[in-house]
Amino acid sequence: MDEPYKLATIEYRGRVFPVIEVAGALFDLGVGYECFKAAAGRRDFFKARHGYTMLDVLDEWELFDGVLGDLARFLAGEVAGEGVPYAYRTDEVRFMPPILYPDKILNAGSNYYDHSLEMGAAAPDRDKHEPYFFYKGSRHTVAGHGDTVTLTPRSGYIDWEAELAVVIAKTAKNVAVEDALDYVAGYTCYNDISARDRMIRHGETFDFDWFANKGNDGFAPMGPYITPAKFMPDLSDIGIRCYHNGDIVQDFNSSNIVFTVPELIANASSITTLSPGDVIATGTGSGAGMAHGITVEHGEIHKVFEHMYAGKSRLLGPGDSIVVEIDGIGRLENELRPPSNEPPAV
Repeated sequence: MDEPYKLATIEYRGRVFPVIEVAGALFDLGVGYECFKAAAGRRDFFKARHGYTMLDVLDEWELFDGVLGDLARFLAGEVAGEGVPYAYRTDEVRFMPPILYPDKILNAGSNYYDHSLEMGAAAPDRDKHEPYFFYKGSRHTVAGHGDTVTLTPRSGYIDWEAELAVVIAKTAKNVAVEDALDYVAGYTCYNDISARDRMIRHGETFDFDWFANKGNDGFAPMGPYITPAKFMPDLSDIGIRCYHNGDIVQDFNSSNIVFTVPELIANASSITTLSPGDVIATGTGSGAGMAHGITVEHGEIHKVFEHMYAGKSRLLGPGDSIVVEIDGIGRLENELRPPSNEPPAV
């Protein structure tokens, strides 16, 4: 059985590179593999031998997946040693978004029964509906664990949504539901930060603006780790939590999902070709800040907006902290700062 491990991308003294986490230590994936190869007498068979990125790893996922367990077992022995030059502590590095940068970030909307109810949205109906997706950007939209997210001056009502995100391992087009998990490399923590007051545009060409609502710089924190799919075989019972300034505000379970991970992948791949490194955020459960303090029925979304504009919601502000925690994956932590004209440092 493979030694448990996770993957991440870090910055250390100006260098950005992928690492493998084993027993609490971070190892340079490239250097660690070279040392493992020399110790085991194995030949190199990777396309990108030096300086590869997480996207390179995912692009060659079948090869990497076949050897990373052995590498992790070798590195577990290194943990006990002293002065391993390619090992790093978590407190001496900056965690970057694990994938620099996804070609696509697809977000499933209203994909938990309890969240659709708390927001007053239409009741999900698996027999009549199909998954709903919206895009987020890539380079400037993503943020890493520990990054400070800059709030947008275009909104005064900014919210959180803790989500399990899927990382795609290989090109997928029109895949069947029963085969969909074969296209998954792993899973990561994700926060769908949302500018709620930018969602509805009254009296304009279109009623909803998902770009201004969801697509602001830094509004897609993810990471710090990718947990390989083989270490998360049961997706039906995953605990997901969110903490705002230390208070738990979301505590839900993947058992309440509307469309499952395989169904999301199959549907998305019927619309667009999925590429290695693409991310699918699977939706959030109840506990969004906008709905804090109000109970509504399906179809009463207007009441939730009235509640928010009356100042009764619990939302994000400068200096706040927000944490997403998912069983089997880890803990994604970010702080918020006031609006700025400076682009995010990613």
